[in-house]
Amino acid sequence: MRLARQSNHSSKQLSHVNRLPKAIYPMRILGMLMAGIAIAAVLIELKVGIGYWLWLAFSGLLWPHLAFQLTRFSQQPFKTEKLNLMMDSVIAGSWVPLMGFNLLPSVLLIMLNVTDKVNTAIKGIWWKAFIVSMVTVLLVSLLFSTPFLPQTSHFVIIGCLPLIIIHFTVVSFNAHRLINRVQQQNRLLNKLSQQDDLTTLDNRRTWQHKTQNLLDKYPSDQHQVLTLMLIDFDQFKSINDKFGHAVGDDVLIHVAQIINDACPDKALIGRLGGDEFIVVIPDDLKAATKIARRINTDVNQHDFHITDVSCTVSIGLAALGRQSIDIRHWYEAADKALYEAKVSGRNTLVAQQLD
Repeated sequence: MRLARQSNHSSKQLSHVNRLPKAIYPMRILGMLMAGIAIAAVLIELKVGIGYWLWLAFSGLLWPHLAFQLTRFSQQPFKTEKLNLMMDSVIAGSWVPLMGFNLLPSVLLIMLNVTDKVNTAIKGIWWKAFIVSMVTVLLVSLLFSTPFLPQTSHFVIIGCLPLIIIHFTVVSFNAHRLINRVQQQNRLLNKLSQQDDLTTLDNRRTWQHKTQNLLDKYPSDQHQVLTLMLIDFDQFKSINDKFGHAVGDDVLIHVAQIINDACPDKALIGRLGGDEFIVVIPDDLKAATKIARRINTDVNQHDFHITDVSCTVSIGLAALGRQSIDIRHWYEAADKALYEAKVSGRNTLVAQQLD
């Protein structure tokens, strides 16, 4: 089981690794294009030479597609994509001094570089990217003796608007989508944590919690009547021994469905574990006994679609009186009735009314 969990975890990690380049590709195209518009606005003001424009064409238009092809044909796409992310940082860092440290687009480029790395969910890559971009800023400044012109004009501000509005809006929507997915998964996990894995009935903890809530209100609710039903297979071990545990599980699922079909909608049905089920029926002993007889009959007559498989159940019932009682003593009363049903020959039921 431990190896199975480790294998499942590894497959999930591999799936994330394989999806990462495809997930980054459209965001890289969008980010580089929007950043390219902002950079172009600065370059127009600076009246730079053709070399700047060629570097802009490469970084804004060609690099996203080249990066994707590098990962696509790589033997180690995840490792290649991490190198691509570092190259993104080099590109972002190089433009800060090449723009003369124009304040707004420079800050936006560095922010874009860092936030995009955070969104990849690769551990620790954002601060590595930040360091790479800062080192690139320093090296390009020293190599090209770039001017220091931090003022941002209205023209450049307008050129930055697509980056500010479009890219960061898309990033926000992606974050919102991921949050919704996590919330849905959390709701599913919460539901699964409350269910028995095999039968999908309430597990013991959930059943006990719901039942305790009923008992807490019981003394003050003069119209509430409750009966506890304990259901146990007769010689279930023989089914497992003769047909195997897989068949035994199938039988448990079928019987769980029989119990669910026989009980009213407001009944609290749970699996205590093994071959034992427990039900709180919101009705008196007479009505609960009628339900128990139906369960007995339906189990006896059920076709399990497996040759020679048949089973019976014994049932113990304990109906509450007007005195308050805790779950343990209520369970013990139903368990005593179940024991009497077993002793009297199985495939039957015993019911008792508590004071």
